[in-house]
Amino acid sequence: MNKWTEKSKLVAACLLGGTVLLAACSNGGQEPSGGTSSESASTSKPKITVSIYDRGNVPQEMGTIDNNRWTQWLNEHGTVEAQYVPIPRGESVQKLNLLFASGDAPDVVTDFATSFRNQLYQQKQILAIDDLIEEHSVHYKQLLEKYPELRKAATKPDGSMYEFGRVQQLVGFQALFIRKDWLDKLNLEVPETVDELFEVAKAFAEQDPDGNGQRDTFGIALSGETGAVINTMFRDVDWVLEDGKLVRGWEQQNKASEFKKKLYDAGLVDKDFLADNNGQKAQQDWNSGKIGIFVGRTVDPVNVSQYYESLKHNAPDAEVIAIKLPSSEYGRFAAGVNNPVQMTTVINRQAKNPEAAMQYIDFMASKEAGEMLRYGADGTDSVKGENGCPRPKDAAQFSKEVSWNLDFQLLMSQIELEPCAGILSQLDPEKPLEAEFLELVKQNNEANLGADVEYASITHGEHMPTLPDDLGVVQTNVSKIDDIYNKAIVGGTSFTVEQAYAEAQDLWNRSGGEQLETFYAQWYEENKDTAFLAKDMWKFVKE
Repeated sequence: MNKWTEKSKLVAACLLGGTVLLAACSNGGQEPSGGTSSESASTSKPKITVSIYDRGNVPQEMGTIDNNRWTQWLNEHGTVEAQYVPIPRGESVQKLNLLFASGDAPDVVTDFATSFRNQLYQQKQILAIDDLIEEHSVHYKQLLEKYPELRKAATKPDGSMYEFGRVQQLVGFQALFIRKDWLDKLNLEVPETVDELFEVAKAFAEQDPDGNGQRDTFGIALSGETGAVINTMFRDVDWVLEDGKLVRGWEQQNKASEFKKKLYDAGLVDKDFLADNNGQKAQQDWNSGKIGIFVGRTVDPVNVSQYYESLKHNAPDAEVIAIKLPSSEYGRFAAGVNNPVQMTTVINRQAKNPEAAMQYIDFMASKEAGEMLRYGADGTDSVKGENGCPRPKDAAQFSKEVSWNLDFQLLMSQIELEPCAGILSQLDPEKPLEAEFLELVKQNNEANLGADVEYASITHGEHMPTLPDDLGVVQTNVSKIDDIYNKAIVGGTSFTVEQAYAEAQDLWNRSGGEQLETFYAQWYEENKDTAFLAKDMWKFVKE
């Protein structure tokens, strides 16, 4: 644990920091916007420790992740004083496990990993929170009353709640982008079925849609998120419902692999897609104007530069639309949506003052804290736009002062800040590229949330049950099945999908896959009436 006193930490931050912190330190610890240092927070406030992700992204002049403008503001305006414990983001589970093992874990622990939080529950390392909420909460209790799904997601098998979370409006997360200018040039319609999708991809690859006289375009991407969304079209999501029972979706995986193989054998995709592990090559090809169908995102203003600005720079005449996933014999599905009820936070069973921990969580879940962390100070960091929503007063300054504080927002229910928190209010319709991307966002929400589409999985992955350790080993072993199917996709006539299925079944049986089948089937049968499932997710679609 960090043994520095708050005073020594402040002094070090002042010595190392830039002009903003230096000004604050020379003014008795007060920052320009009126915040105070951790030391100047009321000494009568109870003290707790809180984990915070350390991504190494705090601007040098802003201090450190555990002592900066936002920790100071939170300690001044909250009812407790928090000492933040930095946890390296890429090693968070390992670091937190070590802290729990040594008895030094923070009082309040935040982590996105569902399996890790479930592990803490199974090991009896965290507190049941029902009574704490009832007796010491105002804001979070109101959220539970307004969004009962939050309670459902927090409740463990013993019937008590153990986790705190945040609520967000359900929106289209992934978008199936298609080049409409290519469709128009080749007299093609938007594909409605997977067979039509293949024909459009074939035309995009073979009929010179960019007009340069060369066959140098790909019909569709196969790596990264696009490959995963092709799986979704066939409901290839591992575990599917059949006759009311949760079973392994072998047939769906076979169909998705057959479609990918068909695309590959016809020469419509990048032959080296398997080497593009993170999808960056496919994104480069999309941005350079060389792919006709590609999956991107429409949930954050940064997506404009990631998936649209570069494309328009390289292909100024490009016209993009976001379309519904084409239907397969298994139905029509959403490309990808966010998790509207995301659990993030637990209280250490060894916390010396659980009531203070609850008070901290309650403040972090309040609209006051949420608006300040999201937008910064009104008039200083943000100003009201024509739509009445806060916008950065100066984009560069806002990025330095505010944008990096997202990990302090893991208890902020964005839905309570709507309509101003979402991307639709954050983009500027006066800027041509942003205005065009706004239309893509709207199209994608209609595509993902329409009445004729459904969520392919039984629930968001973060709400699936955590496997016990022995079955975790089985899962790791059978994960090699994907490699077998990939071998078939690129294997031509020498290795078919039927052969891949036979090999996959053999690996499944040898590795104990039937134990996974029993576990998931039993979990669903016992929890189908109480678990947070896809039907619960769709309650958060904006009406």
